[in-house]
Amino acid sequence: MDTTLSGLPAVPDSSRTEVGTARGISYSLRAVRKAVATCIGELPSVQDAFGRAGRVLLKPNLLSSRRAIDEHVNTHPAVVQALAEILISEYGCEVAIGDSCGSLTPDSTAAAIRNSQMDRVAEEVGASIYNVDTQPRHVVDFPQGRVFTRVTLPSNLDQFDLIVSVAKLKTHSLTHTTGAVKNIFGLVPGAAKKHAHAMAPRIEDFVQLLCDLYALVRPGVAFVDGIIGMEGRGPSNGRQRHVELVAASCDAVALDSFCATVMGFDPLKIPLLRQCQLRNLGVAIPGEIPVRGEPATAFAPPGFAKPPVAASALLLKLAPRWLLRTALGTVMNRRAVIDEQKCIRCGECERNCPSHAIRLDAGANRYRVDARKCIACHCCAEVCPNDAVTVRRRWLPG
Repeated sequence: MDTTLSGLPAVPDSSRTEVGTARGISYSLRAVRKAVATCIGELPSVQDAFGRAGRVLLKPNLLSSRRAIDEHVNTHPAVVQALAEILISEYGCEVAIGDSCGSLTPDSTAAAIRNSQMDRVAEEVGASIYNVDTQPRHVVDFPQGRVFTRVTLPSNLDQFDLIVSVAKLKTHSLTHTTGAVKNIFGLVPGAAKKHAHAMAPRIEDFVQLLCDLYALVRPGVAFVDGIIGMEGRGPSNGRQRHVELVAASCDAVALDSFCATVMGFDPLKIPLLRQCQLRNLGVAIPGEIPVRGEPATAFAPPGFAKPPVAASALLLKLAPRWLLRTALGTVMNRRAVIDEQKCIRCGECERNCPSHAIRLDAGANRYRVDARKCIACHCCAEVCPNDAVTVRRRWLPG
């Protein structure tokens, strides 16, 4: 049987698709630890994975180096701390906490670790910090990948017996939702993420790239912080929404499918989850995912707002293919648009653009987007600290 870099079977085991859920009413460490412990108690497969692990990497979502904890863009430190405490005190594991921030500004990952208080958590529980950007790296040949056939990763990633994806429940303006599967993209260091976006300019290609990475680096356990999630223009500029959910699974695809259902999506209409199911990387079909604890309907907030991509995707689906090949189809392409009034001229958008479509017009003291180069990857919108960038369709020429 084929195996992944983490040593797990490449073909999902149906006994590992269970999702455990618990209600988290606040981010007090006591409440969060109770919810995390409940999820672990519901899932023998998670208990087994923790029991067999010696060194564990907790991989939170540290998208932003600038956003405050109470903006709920990043995984909350209380969820990471609760997991670390349990792994150390009850399972005797050595724990590291690590990620590569979404921004390419120098030292942004170190800033994200500080700003999200992961350094404090590590010090309090006796864990170490694993800054993905500062680790030695190598290129892994992955010939079975459909897009990502040469993957830059930390060369010492194999020191960990277990990778735990600790995701945040959010919508995403490119991929509809973001969760435990996409969270693994943060193990690609620094500028290599930018190159990956450039390698996969279309959403269809980027989804395959994420599947390739997940096939190579499979987390053995996944948790989601959904106590306060994000709706609308996620993953960084949406609205906070109280969901009170903490959930876990040994199948990150199943966990993401459950969370998609909570947010009001049909999981199989989310391109990433559909491809994971088709490529046998996990179980995304809701009816095939056993749930231990409260069901998705118990957590689903009414009227959870979808990201703009969900509405526009439906419109394009309804449009005939011949129309999309005409001049009208050309002006329906998406591109980044910068709000000059909101822009603070920090340069994050330019530094993080994989297609070099954004440049500073020094004479006008504003950033401009070259629509011919823009691949609508949302990297600029994700890292903008002032919500000055949106990616939208060009309904009119120019």
